[in-house]
Amino acid sequence: MTAEDMLLNGFIFSIVLILVGLAWGFLILKVQDKIEGN
Repeated sequence: MTAEDMLLNGFIFSIVLILVGLAWGFLILKVQDKIEGN
């Protein structure tokens, strides 16, 4: 692997991590709202 490949992979990996983190945060907020609503 070249340095450019590693940079590209790291960039993609960080974007995926951010998207997953946002999705988890959104999901947790929704669950908390449902629990508090009941």
